[in-house]
Amino acid sequence: MSKKVGIGIATAAVMVVAGALGTSYYMGGKLEQEFTANLPKLNMNGVTVKVVSYERGAFSSTAKTSWTMEGGDEPVQFMADHRISHGPLPMGHAAQIHTSFQLPADADEALKTALNGRSPLEVDTKLGWGRSSSSVMTSPAVTARIKDSDVNWGGMKVEWDMPADMKAAKGTAQFAALHFKDEEGSAGMDKAQMRFDIKQPEGQKFWIGPFAMTIDKFSALKQEEEGKTSASSFEGISMDSDTKLNGDVVEMTLKSGIKSIKLEDAKADDLLLDVSLHNLDASWINNVIDMSKRKSASTDEGEAPEDLEPDLREKLMNSLTQALARKPSIDINRVSMRTEDGVSEFGASLSYIGDGQKMGNLLKDVKLSLKADVPSKAMDAFLVSRKKNALLSVFEDESEYKPEEIEETAKLQAQASVQALKDKGILLEKDGKLNTQIVYANGEIQVNGKALDDTGTAVLMGEALE
Repeated sequence: MSKKVGIGIATAAVMVVAGALGTSYYMGGKLEQEFTANLPKLNMNGVTVKVVSYERGAFSSTAKTSWTMEGGDEPVQFMADHRISHGPLPMGHAAQIHTSFQLPADADEALKTALNGRSPLEVDTKLGWGRSSSSVMTSPAVTARIKDSDVNWGGMKVEWDMPADMKAAKGTAQFAALHFKDEEGSAGMDKAQMRFDIKQPEGQKFWIGPFAMTIDKFSALKQEEEGKTSASSFEGISMDSDTKLNGDVVEMTLKSGIKSIKLEDAKADDLLLDVSLHNLDASWINNVIDMSKRKSASTDEGEAPEDLEPDLREKLMNSLTQALARKPSIDINRVSMRTEDGVSEFGASLSYIGDGQKMGNLLKDVKLSLKADVPSKAMDAFLVSRKKNALLSVFEDESEYKPEEIEETAKLQAQASVQALKDKGILLEKDGKLNTQIVYANGEIQVNGKALDDTGTAVLMGEALE
């Protein structure tokens, strides 16, 4: 009995090993087919990927790819090594791919020394039996002096999951820091994070879903003449966006903010931007994406972009009627910031209210509205700066006027502009703030609920177009 049991166990063991070997080698073959077929799909935006070699084994394989990036004076080429494990079964997943990118041969020696043999970028990917994947991309921290610049890269980690069709991605990204410093100044970014949950709907060329990003701080310092410096910083940067497909139309929202911003001597806090887009025709967006890719590809191949323009314009115009019939609109729900003078708030919207059939009525079929609520001191400062820049552009540094005379003239012009806008009822003053509501619809301009006469229109357009 024990002898038969032993033979049975041995036979079962051989069968398991043979099965594992066969499955592993089969998986290796399938992976090789998919690897060599899918990598060229990454060719886009000036990046070309080629499989240099692929060596398949029973439980693991190795591959090498070349990556060429166009766009500069000369193309940049670097290599990537891939270690692919595809067996045996107890791994718990179909395969695992480890990719190590190598520096270009002509990379700066200081960077090579700082990396000390480490790969500048590595990706670990686990493939499920259904071909879904989970990936982790990392880049090590590096401190080096490269071409007269001190560089401090704090490292990076990106994690994401994708289904088998690679038409969705969900994950997070973390960037510790990036700082540059040379004799002309310095620039740096501290702690950036991203999260995303996006997908490409069936039959569409665009992606939808939420995307969010935060950056703790971005700063820059520039050395000026006579030992002076100019500094700027942005702290508490955030952005949240979402894109949705509702039937045949796309809806988009974007909310962005900056907790504090400093530009030389100017300072503002609590900056906010809230924008939404409605009723964007999905087919029209697909056409734009298709034509953009076609134009980019033709440019890369040396074909003159203008040779494609008639065809591109015709295709866009043919789909424009349907796009306009959706009644698209963009709403700048709020733009606001706080300065020492108080809180300034703006809002605007642009919408198409026609049926898309009569392009000659486009101006009458558009509705535009604008609202503003600004501290008087902030408005005065803005107009003085604008008038001053206009005067300087006219004189082009050849003026015999002294800077203080130009400054005084700019102040007088700004005061005259504000008074003219007040006289025509365009600006209303209350509690130390100036506010207005302007609406253009059906070929007519209304300001603060009243139709604007020809003189008022001339004053408004004169200030807007100056």
